[in-house]
Amino acid sequence: MITGLLLLLCSFGLISATPTNGRIILKIKDKEGKPLPYASVFVERLDQYYLTDEEGTLSLSSTLLKGQGTNISISYVGKVTFNQSLTAEQIASGKTLTFVLNEENLYLPDVQVNAVRESRQSNSSIVINRNSIDNIQAYSLADVMQVLPGKAILNIDPHQTIFLTLRSALSGATENPLDIYNRSKINDFTRNAAFGIAFIVDGTPISNNVNMQLDSYGKWGGIKMFDRRFNTDNNEHVANGNDLRLLPASSVESIEIISGVAPVKYGDLSHGAVIINRRAGITPLYGSVKVQYDILNASAGKGFSLGSKYGMLHYHVDYQSSTKDKRDRLKTNSRLALNTTWTKTLNSRLKWDNTLSIDLSQSIDGLKNDPDEVLNRTKTEQSSAKLAMRGTLQPPATFLDRIDYNASFSLSRQYDMHEEYIQNFERRIITDDYTSGVHETDIAPPRYVSKLEIEGVPLLGYANIEGRKSMKWKESTHLVSVGLFTKYEANMGKGKIFDPEHPFHDGGVGGRGDRSYDYKNRIRLLQYGAYLQDKITLPLGEHHLSVTGGLRLETQRNRFVVSPRASATYFISNEVTVNGAYGISYKIPPTAYLYPENVYFDRLVFSHYHDEYQKRLYLYQTKVIDPTNRNLRSPYTHSFESGITYRAKGFNTSLTGYLKIDQDGISSLTVIDTMYVQYYKKTGEEPSGRPLYAPDGDRKLYIDSYYKPENRLYSRNLGVELVGNIDEIKPLGLSCNYSLVYNYSYYYSKGDRSSGKVDMEQEAVAGIYSPIKNSTHELVSTVSLTKHIPVIGLILNVRLQNFWLRHYHRFGYSIYPVGYYDRNFNIVRFEGNEAKDPKWAYLRLQYSDPLSIRQPILIPNCHLRVSKELGSKLRLSCYIYNVFNYRPYIEMDGVRRYFNQAPAISMDISYKI
Repeated sequence: MITGLLLLLCSFGLISATPTNGRIILKIKDKEGKPLPYASVFVERLDQYYLTDEEGTLSLSSTLLKGQGTNISISYVGKVTFNQSLTAEQIASGKTLTFVLNEENLYLPDVQVNAVRESRQSNSSIVINRNSIDNIQAYSLADVMQVLPGKAILNIDPHQTIFLTLRSALSGATENPLDIYNRSKINDFTRNAAFGIAFIVDGTPISNNVNMQLDSYGKWGGIKMFDRRFNTDNNEHVANGNDLRLLPASSVESIEIISGVAPVKYGDLSHGAVIINRRAGITPLYGSVKVQYDILNASAGKGFSLGSKYGMLHYHVDYQSSTKDKRDRLKTNSRLALNTTWTKTLNSRLKWDNTLSIDLSQSIDGLKNDPDEVLNRTKTEQSSAKLAMRGTLQPPATFLDRIDYNASFSLSRQYDMHEEYIQNFERRIITDDYTSGVHETDIAPPRYVSKLEIEGVPLLGYANIEGRKSMKWKESTHLVSVGLFTKYEANMGKGKIFDPEHPFHDGGVGGRGDRSYDYKNRIRLLQYGAYLQDKITLPLGEHHLSVTGGLRLETQRNRFVVSPRASATYFISNEVTVNGAYGISYKIPPTAYLYPENVYFDRLVFSHYHDEYQKRLYLYQTKVIDPTNRNLRSPYTHSFESGITYRAKGFNTSLTGYLKIDQDGISSLTVIDTMYVQYYKKTGEEPSGRPLYAPDGDRKLYIDSYYKPENRLYSRNLGVELVGNIDEIKPLGLSCNYSLVYNYSYYYSKGDRSSGKVDMEQEAVAGIYSPIKNSTHELVSTVSLTKHIPVIGLILNVRLQNFWLRHYHRFGYSIYPVGYYDRNFNIVRFEGNEAKDPKWAYLRLQYSDPLSIRQPILIPNCHLRVSKELGSKLRLSCYIYNVFNYRPYIEMDGVRRYFNQAPAISMDISYKI
């Protein structure tokens, strides 16, 4: 907040004007007195954002506030956000209030460079502004999310898929659960948690629901791509959260992260929401160049007025290129993104403001060759185009005070290809039939190039319209919102493209075969529904109680779900508030689980080679399995949270406790299957030389397995978050932002599990056992100390992070089975103590004791950023990760395991012209 005398005079000075018939006029200007068109004004009492017109003016009906005062927050791209309290008397006076926003630079006092907790769309929202993003020199949203309480601060890695999880200690690296830096490793629990987070960009969602860049879910289990040893992993986030690397940080103006209970207007989520607002407004030409050892990022943007008739246009372009290892140019990652936003007031009488935006992005990696195998090539492409529109109307003399609308249409293309040169010494056969049975075929050529391609074309159409009405009943004020929405998604791609005459994998040798799988006209999702919300403000003595209750009714894949959500805040005093919230939310399953391709088991049953094609014959037997689960349900979450906040001059802190119970998470069930194969032998020849054949002995039994998606996962996550800020620590002149977070997760897969071993010689060919249960808990603290010297435009920021505790525990389980598969693969359940009979001793497990792995040492780390403003046009910054090169380690199985990454230095040059 600006505290200089000039700013105070401009910002708090009131310009006399004739009362405006029950309306309050806000005029927003820059320090040169020029109006700021389409500035954003958040009115806390109405819980709503408004835009000024082309002249930087906003007219609000004082009747909306029902005779009460309110806090407002005024923001504009490239300007310092201004917060002000308006009294009921000021609002009732109908006078014009003028506010001046200063240029955002380091010469101003009180520059905020940390994420802060604010009660916006939820009681425990975390808000990250542009200065915070610049402070960590973020390349993408993956780096920005590291400022959240409890999140590990890591070095930038643009070559690994990075996703976000909120409020959990779910471990991704079960083989080494203490390694905080490998928690991005994917398992079913982390995948469900990340997939359940909604990302809203400028009012419309981005989605990963119809990502199908995988190679046969039923064949491999989980989400597995084909062998791409030399490739980047741009598309390797199927049925997972949105890949944060693909969202450039340079275009972001502010972010609100809802870790708790989201308003009912947000759906298709189970673990929170990330609300992203991008830069838009009249600005000089601005940009930045960031450089790290293997990363180059350059961005530029400008906003300019098109005149009162045509509104305002803003564009932003971002380019990034990186190489994982400069000795290996195959592992590269390059992308280009463009955003253009056009804002215009379409009708002044209706106060109809409309914003149209176009987004284009393209990966530009190109085709890559393996230097050791020149005929092996790989390629990854990803491109997208999005058209979005949002706007507001305030029609006079109608029942509704305001109408908001959002609509978007996006089309993407995801492409993965791998070519490999194969010498067919094993005489792989051509398997191209899509039905069960015995089929004639031929062998593949002696030498060839096999190609496997996957092309996905995700399509997303979204529309939402919401009406708002402010009402007063007795002593209470009601802000009622009602909305309708629809969301349609499909994948229009060619799908998995496989040439059977040039087999890539088995070719009838290993059992599991490859087939093409067309996505178009098959992969689709539809969601639609309505929501109703009422925000009630009720005075209680000298203070007030605010209660928000809402109900979301929606249909997901023709399944009706109901999501009630409620939150409350009570202002005990001007400094102390208490709050609580509860809600249920549902996340639609991804199409990778809903539409898995068939599994093909191919086995060669007869072979007769001859140089002449007419005299050559091969037979293979195929069994086709459909792994689709038509009863798959939407995972859902019960969320509880409560907290207390203390705010005083120069200091604020909040303590929040949460509980999240996740039900019906999706995981892969291993299904044991049998295949009886009849082999054949040659019995003679036809006159043409073609062989005759007949069955060769009895059928042979093969034990196979495939994977099927099931609603089996359960997790219970709870924790406590202490977050606060000290504006100035005297006499050091330091500001301090701190967080202390404790997370605990208890998780397991419901239902039975199999040992995976099959012995057809026994009466019980495979045992069935009770589930294994796990828990993880952690304690993480982060302290950000900032020394700001505005006279010379210098900021020094030190971020100290310490991992005090991390403990993984696998609960003990019984060595005795609960049942078994008989020789016909029927399930037989044990009763009483029958499983302890020595008859079944061969089914007993060897290991059942609890397993606990504790963090053996404290793991501190320290990061430094120095930023210097040079005049009003240029800013130089340097960010050093692990500035003291402190890398503690432990010896495990003769291998050193480091808990901190190596130091890294990033340079940033930002400019305005």
